Amino acid sequence: MRLKLSHTGTLNVVVPRGVSLSDVEAFVVSQSGWIEAKLKELNSQACQFTKPEQLNLLYLDESWNLAYLPDAKSQTLKLRVNGDYKLDCSGRVDDADLLRKVLGKWLKHKAEQVIPKRLENLAERHGFHFNRVTIRGQKTRWGSCSSQKNINLNYKLLFLEAAVVDYVLIHELCHTIEMNHSRRFWDLVADCDANYKQHDKLLNAFSRTIPL
Repeated sequence: MRLKLSHTGTLNVVVPRGVSLSDVEAFVVSQSGWIEAKLKELNSQACQFTKPEQLNLLYLDESWNLAYLPDAKSQTLKLRVNGDYKLDCSGRVDDADLLRKVLGKWLKHKAEQVIPKRLENLAERHGFHFNRVTIRGQKTRWGSCSSQKNINLNYKLLFLEAAVVDYVLIHELCHTIEMNHSRRFWDLVADCDANYKQHDKLLNAFSRTIPL
């Protein structure tokens, strides 16, 4: 058994076949010191948020430069496109939460222009059917699929390469048939994306480089 802690704080336990739930719980408890230490590191990194100077949207092949125009009297933060691939942020530019919110809204709008259409194309190509797609800003998930075949996708997919984005979309489309991570599910994923294992590794690597 081993633990995997993502940069977002999500804890996964990798368990071999045949291991009982009680043994898994005992193992996690035995590693509580390591878990607490790692969570403190993540919290410390979160507190050290620095304003991004660039937003490299690999999926769109766009790199946006950010300029910050602080205004101590302002209670808001405004975002304005200033020329080719330039964004001006003015107002409360040192408010990390507000900055994430404003940039997130801008990224969500851009993602809504391209990601749902790509999902539709992949669904048609591979014979999947979904009900509705929504773009959000989840902290711990790239996407999810409900039992009603409603798919949620993260606007941060824009920071990924196209092949990796396709893997995420295929992953969620496969959940419209298999609502689990069984052998049948992964066989379905492999049938649509022969390089899914490589793309999954790249997904984990990219997640550490996203500035928001």
